[in-house]
Amino acid sequence: MSSEDPYIILYDTMVYIHGSHHQYLLLMQEQCQRARTHTDLRHLGSDMHAFCQALHTHNTVEDKHLFPSVTRKTNISHLEAQHMQLEELLIDFGHCATRLKHVKNSEDDMHSAIIDANSWISKMLLLVNEHERAEEQIIEPENMKKLFTKDEMKLIAL
Repeated sequence: MSSEDPYIILYDTMVYIHGSHHQYLLLMQEQCQRARTHTDLRHLGSDMHAFCQALHTHNTVEDKHLFPSVTRKTNISHLEAQHMQLEELLIDFGHCATRLKHVKNSEDDMHSAIIDANSWISKMLLLVNEHERAEEQIIEPENMKKLFTKDEMKLIAL
């Protein structure tokens, strides 16, 4: 198979994007461990908000461009349910990010905010990894070849 193979292009692109989500969440966990100042918390809150936006955008593209085609060929209701869970979790994740940006000066408030952020990041990491691995199984090239012709894939993988 060549690098122009639309099955491989879609799969490799998704694996790359999913890997970046995973790495970003791991970096935010490290930020929680290193956070000592209000500036650290504000940076973490900003990164959490950026992650919310990036994941929401990614899921929206999948929901509007990729998965409607796949849904016509196979049952992916489990992925759709996970997207709904992720969108709900993103709301709470965003609230936590906002809280980090407004933590009071007390050491207890900072410590509590860090524990809370780490908990939300861990929940997000677990669900994102589970969901994105399930997506990758669906869009694995050999699986997609069973569902779509090469010409159909070219339209999907644009």
